Amino acid sequence: MMYRVPLAYNTLQRDEIEAAIRVLRSGQMTQGSAVASFEAAFAKSQNAKFAIMVNSGSSANLIGIEAVVYCSFLKPDITFGPLQSGDEVIIQGLSWPTTIKPLLNHGLQPVYCDVDLSTLNATVNTIDAVRTAKSRAVIAVPILGNPSGLDEIRAYCETNRLILIEDACESLGAVTPSGNTVGRLGLASAFSFYFSHHISTVEGGAILTDSADIADLCYSLRSHGWTRHFKLERFSFPDTDEVDPRFCFVLPGYNVRSTDIAAAIGSVQLDRFPQMLVNRRRIAKGRIRSIESFANKVTIPGSAIADQHSWMAFPLMLNDGSHRKQAQEFLEASGIETRPIIAGNLLRHPLTRMHNLKKDQPRLPACDRVFERGLMIGLNPFSTDVMEEHIHRTLQAAAAL
Repeated sequence: MMYRVPLAYNTLQRDEIEAAIRVLRSGQMTQGSAVASFEAAFAKSQNAKFAIMVNSGSSANLIGIEAVVYCSFLKPDITFGPLQSGDEVIIQGLSWPTTIKPLLNHGLQPVYCDVDLSTLNATVNTIDAVRTAKSRAVIAVPILGNPSGLDEIRAYCETNRLILIEDACESLGAVTPSGNTVGRLGLASAFSFYFSHHISTVEGGAILTDSADIADLCYSLRSHGWTRHFKLERFSFPDTDEVDPRFCFVLPGYNVRSTDIAAAIGSVQLDRFPQMLVNRRRIAKGRIRSIESFANKVTIPGSAIADQHSWMAFPLMLNDGSHRKQAQEFLEASGIETRPIIAGNLLRHPLTRMHNLKKDQPRLPACDRVFERGLMIGLNPFSTDVMEEHIHRTLQAAAAL
């Protein structure tokens, strides 16, 4: 079906296409100088020391989390000691499944916590409710660009000697109430540059960190686990003297490198990003105003901090499951594509039966409400006034059902 208002928009323009063509003509298409240039620009834009580009946001979570795990053995002072099999990692139930898999790879136990319905994010209280003596880390997931609660979660983790990792795939450009950039609060963070996200490399992602140790492990893990791509030479491994340094493998790595084509596109998108972020906030505020008289029937999580939110998409919480279904059908019939608010509650998806979770996982009533009552629609940073007027009228009609 062709939607008048699709969930994902193509924000690539002539400059991005020409940048990609220049790379194609150069003959250097795999990870090379364009990736290095993008990494430097992205790190600078986020005031981070290191950015490691990979082929997706899911890969960014995979490499970032595994780098933290390996670092916990190689440099345990950074992580309050080694992360052992059976240790628990707290993550909100409203999250994405590929953020969980890196934990399972190392025998770490995901423990799900609930969220605050007004923000869709975990809070100190929901995290504390599931923390045990085995809790070692928290993965914060600011939903759709909402930075609420991250300052408090960082302080909580520092007080309780918990590692903080950010799955910031949906939140480029978001700023916390105290002025901290999302993706800059934890030991490492992951970003996605998927087609529908704040900037697009078509597919792509990056890890941000200020830790040279974490960065060096990421460089190796993304490229087969070999020593060739250690950039900072932070580690020495035994029994490597007789191994050809071009093919010397020290970690069980992956091949999740990006291409220079994607990086060239990303560099142009990064230049466009400040204006696209301004546009996203302006459009979101217009939609919020358009349905504010229906506040008893539909709410917009994050609306109270619209100028700090980065609005990857536009979330709606309806009164109940019946209203959500009616609104969804009406929006779709009106040409506006919808989706659930990401996974809703991961514990209600069949895949979690394969995770061998601890049996006393908590009930997550707020995540259940998101699962049953939540919707999101796309937000095009280049949307026209005519298109937004159509969206406003349709949202009002859906809210009134």
